[in-house]
Amino acid sequence: MGLPVQLVAVVNNNDIIHRTIQHGDFSFSGTVKSTLASAMDIQEPYNMERILWLLSDCDGSLIKTLMEQFYTSKNLTLPEELHRKLSEALSSCSASDEDIVQAMRRCWEDNRYLLCPHSAVAVHYHYKQLDCHLSKPRCCLAPASAAKFPDAMLRAKLVPEVPPEIRALNAMETRSTTLRREDDWARTLRDRIEAMAKRRHT
Repeated sequence: MGLPVQLVAVVNNNDIIHRTIQHGDFSFSGTVKSTLASAMDIQEPYNMERILWLLSDCDGSLIKTLMEQFYTSKNLTLPEELHRKLSEALSSCSASDEDIVQAMRRCWEDNRYLLCPHSAVAVHYHYKQLDCHLSKPRCCLAPASAAKFPDAMLRAKLVPEVPPEIRALNAMETRSTTLRREDDWARTLRDRIEAMAKRRHT
């Protein structure tokens, strides 16, 4: 029983996850590159440790040793067996800024739907497979509104459509609380969230 899905990790030019899945090369590649999908501009993907732990049959000792090597040297080649399991469990792809822009434009032309640049990273993979006539059903996870990324929209020669919910934010009251270094910030935040929740339910 279960849902027969194939998971694909698609990243931008900061491609450590792609290199790890393809070649077992879990290593830094110089500096972080600035891309249109800025939330993905990272060198240390924290979920990889969890994935490697699961694929190692929960061998905490092995993963601890591997991650210590990674954090110390910024360079790690996965053991052959662990890399084999990873590449069997996940496929991967890397999308350039140009790939992102093309995916945003194509999705608009085909569907009249505005993708954010992060969503376009995933949709780039879909179009790549579609163009190779590999037409399996796919689900691309879209994390944000395109309205948050006007620079990427303009680069794709698209006009951002700001949803009314986002436009309404401009008219809302701004509130702030000044905190001192010695204040209990976590307690203050918790109290504020609880107060807001109570107002919402009354």
